[in-house]
Amino acid sequence: MNAMHTLTCKNIVRQVGNDFTLGPINLEIPTGTVTAVIGNNGAGKTTFFQALSGDYPGEGETNILGYNSHHIEGKASFSYVPQSFPEFHPFRLQQLRDFQAAHDETWNEALFQLYIQQFKLPMNKRIQDLSVGMQRKAVIALQLSRETSFLLLDEPFAGLDMEGQTQFEKILLSKMEGNPQCSIVFATHVASEVGRLADFVVIMKHGKASTPIEKDTLRQQWKRIWLTKPMEDMEDAPGVKKVLTEPALQIITNNAPETETWLANRGAEVVKRTTLDLYESLPLILNEERNTFEMEKERGVISDDIND
Repeated sequence: MNAMHTLTCKNIVRQVGNDFTLGPINLEIPTGTVTAVIGNNGAGKTTFFQALSGDYPGEGETNILGYNSHHIEGKASFSYVPQSFPEFHPFRLQQLRDFQAAHDETWNEALFQLYIQQFKLPMNKRIQDLSVGMQRKAVIALQLSRETSFLLLDEPFAGLDMEGQTQFEKILLSKMEGNPQCSIVFATHVASEVGRLADFVVIMKHGKASTPIEKDTLRQQWKRIWLTKPMEDMEDAPGVKKVLTEPALQIITNNAPETETWLANRGAEVVKRTTLDLYESLPLILNEERNTFEMEKERGVISDDIND
């Protein structure tokens, strides 16, 4: 595996029932980065994370830190917080802690005790008897007390209260600061989480995944441009996704350089231009009628193959 990549996926395919297929997915995650996997409901994010964790049968190969995720060494090399965890429900947190501490060489008891105090977790209650938010905090405490260099987190902030979200975000930042080789991949549908944490974004749609796109690249490409007067055929200009007339004439583009060139060639008077916030651009990306991946492929953002 390339030392610059913590995660490498090759031709991952998973069939779910008769009406949904994940993949094929080819993906590389750079070492020392935080990557947000975004997609609408039903895009395949959870199926993808299950595939990465090695818990789902199917085709392809996933390597984490050089180990196949289906093998014992592979499973020991990463920490996984799934979206749901019914297998934990019958057990008390103390029982789960004892099992982890006895069988996991990556276990860090000092970290676990710190998380228990921060989250105010009861050790002798069954997981199923805790609130949804406390259940998630318990699983986070168990998984992040393992000293691994790769964190795989499926909607990790879901169900957490505001204090818990802040605490968890600080934990993730501390992980990254304390280990330059640490990489995080997390699924989300919340733009503010992408904005605060992510270096890269992977877009999932209909079971397919883009290559990682730098968050700053999205910000540079998506712009809002105000004009003094309409231009003929401006709806069809390169990159233009929307034309708005209220409160003033403006266009939204996902390819600002090409749009600006088109406008300049036609003598358009630009009043001002601003970068589109992620909470505005990400829904547009996910809800475009035309296949997002075909458009990104044309622009060179997505390729069919990964580099060796």
